[in-house]
Amino acid sequence: MTATTPNDTQLNKAAIRWSLTKPVLVAQTDRSWVYRVQRDDNRPAALYLFKTGNSEDARRAGRLLDWYRGDGALHHYSSSEDALLVEWADGRKLAEPALDGKDGQAMSALANLVGMLHVPRPDMPEGLVPLREYLSDFFAADVRLWPDTARDLYARSVGIAYTAFDKPHAEIPLHGNVHHDRVLLTERGWVARAPIGLFGDPAYDLAASFMHPWGAVKLGSDPIRINAMADLFSAKLGYRRKRILAFAAIHAANSACRALERGQAINWQLAVLPNLLSVYDAA
Repeated sequence: MTATTPNDTQLNKAAIRWSLTKPVLVAQTDRSWVYRVQRDDNRPAALYLFKTGNSEDARRAGRLLDWYRGDGALHHYSSSEDALLVEWADGRKLAEPALDGKDGQAMSALANLVGMLHVPRPDMPEGLVPLREYLSDFFAADVRLWPDTARDLYARSVGIAYTAFDKPHAEIPLHGNVHHDRVLLTERGWVARAPIGLFGDPAYDLAASFMHPWGAVKLGSDPIRINAMADLFSAKLGYRRKRILAFAAIHAANSACRALERGQAINWQLAVLPNLLSVYDAA
């Protein structure tokens, strides 16, 4: 069973290493615990303590954040074998304007941010996970875990994935999970947090945004919105519209596979994925 808090040794080691005080647990993911801490210059920072089996995530995320140099992403302060120390950002999430009648503006902001992340830079970070490798569990998923009436959705999504990977395409460093709930407002504008650190098709960095804001059915499941997002992303970034939609469907199906493996419901994925596939088919 996964612990709900890190052991004292892991937290104390990070606090001593980087002279941190006043730790407050603010979030937990399947990979890490997140603390708000105070540095020795009295400025706040975010401390990620990675759970057992996820230690390489800290080093990979740190290297990628260093490569971004704060352009569209949080500043990286330091990292170790199981911890990551980054800039603290407590501004509003991009989900807020999207839910407040400004979804078009949120789409545009997200496209601009991804554009900053994808600016060519020298000395590509080491240790990034190839996108095809990252999706290996998706290709090998047990379709029997899917509801009977939804298994064709998985089959169609896997078929789209094989087609996408069979066609050679440019590969670049990827954040891997850019979306409305991972993009925060800072003094220098919107920035992305918590990168996965992948290497692959740039269109994949837009995929997660089609499922967010999470649970917002009127937005996420609306074919008009799906088309509008694909149009805007393609126009702003120059990526092929059909390829953007392909990776959006792949991401949604992979999200469902991961949830089913954990015994979780996939109601949200099933609200979005059919319409993503329909828009992709019509593209």
